[in-house]
Amino acid sequence: MNIPVGRKRSAIFKTMEQSIAEAVCRMATEYYRLRTVSMLDLTKSSGYLQDPDAVTEEALEEVLRANPELISSWLNLSDARTRYGWCLSKPHGVGYEGDGWVVEYPNGKKKRHFPDGFTACAFYVKQEIECYRELISDAS
Repeated sequence: MNIPVGRKRSAIFKTMEQSIAEAVCRMATEYYRLRTVSMLDLTKSSGYLQDPDAVTEEALEEVLRANPELISSWLNLSDARTRYGWCLSKPHGVGYEGDGWVVEYPNGKKKRHFPDGFTACAFYVKQEIECYRELISDAS
């Protein structure tokens, strides 16, 4: 079966975007697993910097729904630095499907509520990766 060039190219880009979204979602887990690499280094190696707009919250959420175990590493990262950046908060006694998840910036300056952990974590990850991108850009 011949696939029209446009569809084939679209499928390749979709796969690249998915691969980058997966790499981004795994960054916190890799950070704790390796313990010798920074989040900035993981950002650089993820492919995110080449096309940040291609990695949407929806793409991140899709990866997180397929791999819910990744959320716990982002929660740990958030707990480790809540005074200086975005904070991901899980309500007590609620799983990833439960309501009451919050992502906020220090001192409640910016605060959003989410219907579940997948959408909350996807938003949180996008905010974090954008902060890392800005730091890398400023250092260049």
